[in-house]
Amino acid sequence: MAEQGGRGNRTQERGRQARRKVVEAALSVIAERPVAEIQVQQIAERAGMSPARVLYYFSSKDQILAETFRWSERQLAERRAQEFAKVADPEGRLERFVWLYLPTDRHDVSWKLWLEAWLRAVSNDDMSRTADAIDSAWMQDLAEIVRDGVADGVFRPLDAGAFLSSFNALLDGLAVHVLIGRVDRKAAVRTALEHATRELLPPGT
Repeated sequence: MAEQGGRGNRTQERGRQARRKVVEAALSVIAERPVAEIQVQQIAERAGMSPARVLYYFSSKDQILAETFRWSERQLAERRAQEFAKVADPEGRLERFVWLYLPTDRHDVSWKLWLEAWLRAVSNDDMSRTADAIDSAWMQDLAEIVRDGVADGVFRPLDAGAFLSSFNALLDGLAVHVLIGRVDRKAAVRTALEHATRELLPPGT
């Protein structure tokens, strides 16, 4: 029985390693070309696997994208936690949040996945659930920053739900503008923080 358990554990570990390899290959390919143009064959070649083996671990390209999206966002969530731990004041954490949320440039892999997730969420339940969960995690972090700021007297009392909704929409709009090259990241961050300052800081601050 112990030997069977050992074999089972080794098989599971090989499966996890293979899935991780596929995800890393997908991220690499996504960095180079539009998501809509990517084929399982290209991901398989980058992973050093056959398409059949890739599809043994993932039933479709959509499933690969969903898992890649989740993996990418887990890395971002860990980075957010590390960055926020370095900054005590709510204003500083809000600025870090905005910098982390917006795309680095037109080729930002995480945002390419985000856009694809939004498009596929309309007809793909798994992608819809994934996108909702990830968006909720970002908004929970933002809500905590706002609550802390209000509690510390740095931000004025306000309808936090209304602010989160409008600020999220603003950030998403700015992100799209960065991705299509209309504004650069610095300008987008500046616009977002100017809006947040008007909404959050007490008058005359």
